Formats: sequence, C-alpha cells, structure tokens
Amino acid sequence: MKVFSNWRSVRLWETQVERDLHRRHALRVHGLAIGTLTLLVMWAASALLMWAGVDALALRYAVALGLGYLAYLGILRWWAQRLVRDEDDRSSGWGDGIDLPGELPLPRPPSGGGQAPASSFRSGGGGDYAGGGSSGDFAAPGTDAGGIGLGDLAGDALGAAAGADEGAVVVVPVVAVFLIGAAVLFGAGALVLVYFGSEALLAVAIEIAFSYASARTAVRVAREGWLGAAVRLTWKPLLGALACAVVLGIALDRFMPQAGSLPQAVRLLTGRG
Repeated sequence: MKVFSNWRSVRLWETQVERDLHRRHALRVHGLAIGTLTLLVMWAASALLMWAGVDALALRYAVALGLGYLAYLGILRWWAQRLVRDEDDRSSGWGDGIDLPGELPLPRPPSGGGQAPASSFRSGGGGDYAGGGSSGDFAAPGTDAGGIGLGDLAGDALGAAAGADEGAVVVVPVVAVFLIGAAVLFGAGALVLVYFGSEALLAVAIEIAFSYASARTAVRVAREGWLGAAVRLTWKPLLGALACAVVLGIALDRFMPQAGSLPQAVRLLTGRG
C-alpha cells in the first residue's frame, strides 16, 4: 500500500506521473493536434456567423474565440483522459492501492486566481523587459528629462501630417496597416500560447490521474481540479487574444468596411481585391 502521509509524498507522486507522461507520449505533438482542432472550430464558428449575416467583425471574432475556447476545454479534458486511461491500462501503478489519510493537509488553490500549489507546473511569467537601466530614465545624455519626449514629437508630427489633405491620405492607410498587423501578430502569438502548448494538457492529465487515484479510497482531497488547472494556465493569453481580436475587427470595420473577412482585407491591402 502506498501511503501519502504528507505533502512531499504527493509532490513525488506528481513528479512520477509527469515523468511517465513525458517519456511515453510526445506531448508537444498532442498539443499541436489539440490546437489545430480548436482553430478549425473557431474557423467554422466564424464562417457560420458570417453566413448568418453577422457583419460586425469585432463581434464575430469575439464570439468565435469564445466558442473556440469552450471547445478547447472539452477537447483538452477528453484528450487528457485518454492519456491517463492508456497509462492506467499499462498498470503503471499510479493509483494502485493508494491509502490517503483523512487529515492530509493539502492546501487549497489561492482564491485570487493565482497558481495552485497542487500542480507542479507554472505558467511562464517572464521578467520585466522595461529598459532604461537602474534609474529607469530614457532621456538621452545631455537632455533634460522634463523636456519634450519622443512620444510627444511623434504625436505632433502625426497630428501635423493628418491636418493636411495630403498627409491624411498617407497617415490613414499607415495607421490601418499598423493596427491590423499588430493585432494579427499579437493575437496569433496569444493563440499559440493558449491552444498549442503542452503545459495545460500535462496539468489536466495530472489532475485527472489524481482523481482516479483518490476515487479508489474513501478520502476526499481538496484539489483545484482539471478545469481550474486549465483556466489558470490559459486565461491570460486568452484575454490578450480576445483584446487583439476585438481591435482587429474594429480596425477592419473602420478602415476597410468593404472587407467581409481578414483574407479579403489582406487582398485589398495587397491590391489583389
């Protein structure tokens, strides 16, 4: 009988499960397949909305992204369950004869949406990329920090250019291309983080494996659950992707009202429409 007498033994069990999953499965390939299926669902949802007469691209993209995320959670749960069942069928010993004491002080996940200590995975939290050295002063040498900044000069230049008829003809397309390109770039990067990573799949698989193990005993252990683990690892990039999708839709509706979709807008920008 394997006894989880303290928190350290639970963490050791999680490490064993993680090592077994990495050794027997190409989790990155599984993440790629899950992301591809999710993007297909989003594309189908957007196409159905366009066929239904929803012309506002911002609304269409937001709804398609929401439906795609719901589909992603369902696919992720099913996929992780299949992985865990395959491992259980191989008699890996994850949940064989586990004896969980009733007073095991497993901490609950923090209520503020932070990372739960029950999982051995952490979402990437990169450092601060702000420049300026230790003083944080971006002023050029010999320049007064209270002087006119680069942003003010750029804003004045754009304002002066936009005030002229010839300048408006140049500035408006440049702004449109910049907004569309930035929204596509950052939105695509956020979607890759959400749907094509293997961290969420691994965390959900561990939660499901632990639920299988604890179900063989009469003891209930407080865990964040597979849904909490999945949302914890994906809500931040999902929020970024949603913001980029809305900005992209608004920019297309504002500057290219004749474009009914992003591919059509790209053809118009390249002169092929």
